[in-house]
Amino acid sequence: MFVLKIVTDFASAHSLRDYPGDCARLHGHNWQVEVSVCSQVLDDSGIAIDFREIKKQTKLVVKRLDHQYLNEIKPFDVLNPTAENIAKYFFDEIALLITNKDVKVKEVMIWETPRSAVTYSE
Repeated sequence: MFVLKIVTDFASAHSLRDYPGDCARLHGHNWQVEVSVCSQVLDDSGIAIDFREIKKQTKLVVKRLDHQYLNEIKPFDVLNPTAENIAKYFFDEIALLITNKDVKVKEVMIWETPRSAVTYSE
């Protein structure tokens, strides 16, 4: 199995609904996003998928969230914008955008701070 990973980032604000602490108030993060995809198949050039393709699809999702108040945009206008839910959102959205049938999203890791991260995989 070949696993390829890209890393990008974005900035946004959120407030956690029903949270019994400071994070219930409006605050922001410089999020780091790590996307790993996997494939057992390489093309004739020895490539599973071009890193540029993974970056391109990930940046489409990042663009929706960058410099936004997450609580005001779908799906986080209803879904609590926790790091866990953001990681799953990236996983699901990127999985829809990568159309190579031999390549699957393996996991998404979202870093809320340099010392706190969540990984989502199926």
